[in-house]
Amino acid sequence: MVEALDLGTLSKRLKREKAQSGDITASLIWNDPSDLDLHCFFTSASGKKEHIYYGNKKAAGGFLDVDMNASNEGKRFSLEPVENIFFKNPPGGKYTISVNNFNTRSHPTKWKGKFTNSKRLIPFKVYVNKDGKMQTFSGKANGRRFIKSFSFAVKGGGGGSGGGGCYIVFPPESSQTTFKALCAKHRIPWKQGSGYYAVARTEKIHSYKEMLLQSVKADKFTVGSAKCRKALGWPAEGELRKGPKDIKDGHRLFVQSTSANRVIPGGTHVLFEVTPEEYAKHKKARSTKYESETHTTGKKGSSAAAKAKAKAKGAAKAKAKAKAKAKAAPKAGAKRAAAPPMRAAGGGGGLRGMKLVFTGTLAVPRSTAAAAAQAAGASVLGAVSASMDILLVAGPGAGSKLAKAEGLGKQVWDEAKFKRAVGL
Repeated sequence: MVEALDLGTLSKRLKREKAQSGDITASLIWNDPSDLDLHCFFTSASGKKEHIYYGNKKAAGGFLDVDMNASNEGKRFSLEPVENIFFKNPPGGKYTISVNNFNTRSHPTKWKGKFTNSKRLIPFKVYVNKDGKMQTFSGKANGRRFIKSFSFAVKGGGGGSGGGGCYIVFPPESSQTTFKALCAKHRIPWKQGSGYYAVARTEKIHSYKEMLLQSVKADKFTVGSAKCRKALGWPAEGELRKGPKDIKDGHRLFVQSTSANRVIPGGTHVLFEVTPEEYAKHKKARSTKYESETHTTGKKGSSAAAKAKAKAKGAAKAKAKAKAKAKAAPKAGAKRAAAPPMRAAGGGGGLRGMKLVFTGTLAVPRSTAAAAAQAAGASVLGAVSASMDILLVAGPGAGSKLAKAEGLGKQVWDEAKFKRAVGL
């Protein structure tokens, strides 16, 4: 049974070939052993012309990631073929999407008696997804003439090899994970092509892989494979075999992965490209937790953790100064006041019999805090678990322990609340 050239069939075939998508995605679908080819002709605002097709799969920030029926056998041959070109960040200019029949394949018996006429017309359909809207073009190919399917202009645009964007960099997990698991944990919607992993060991980097180079101190990104290669002094084309020693000091190289189930080894930074709306929502929701690792290109982000640490240090210093002043000038004949009773758990007291965990940077030494907790009748644990009673004392820089405690629904106390409870 011949499949219809509808959207459902297109989606099934794109999924089968693990095709990517972007702000602009053009896809070609047909039911024939012949070699139809999808082309994109691009002219920039300055007049530069570029052409994406089987002989030049990457140009103008776009990429032909599925090319089928170049031969009549092998993995990329099918009687149900599809081709795909996508642009993650389309540059400004004029786009023309065309189809051409490179080779009509005919045989009297090979395909069960089908496709015997070498001069037949080959029905096809082109889908273009642009600005969230799907458009279609239906045609019939015969011979090698180009059939123009779409022509449109894009104003401005960041450019696939150097545009602006919103990027969230997450600190490493202690154990291996996947993009899918990280998206669920951090409540970020998974979009194919939006996930990048930092190069942490020597590995093969394919020529078609997109890359982002992060200057950690300057908090800026070099976007796009071509610009990253140039910045690192690497060959402009071809497959690479590189590792951390090949990357500039103070930089992280992130490589794109299209698989949600890709295994991310423990200790590996991960980056997600998100929309401005998702970026703002995530930044607000996570408060100080990851702000030192959350960035937009060209804008320097502040380190909330560092600010919080400085604030805590200043508060501790002021408290110590006030305490010393009171001790040096006691009121004559004053009697020692009775210690106030411990408040209930919700107000800072009631630690006896409770199990707690410290994480992050505290203004007082960790040993001092632990001793105070034990003196108040609490047990200090080294890791977060379901058996932990009610709380986790979190300082600036709290990481996976904080996230796990929140996930278990445990109470989270800051250092000030803990100090009130133990009388520090």
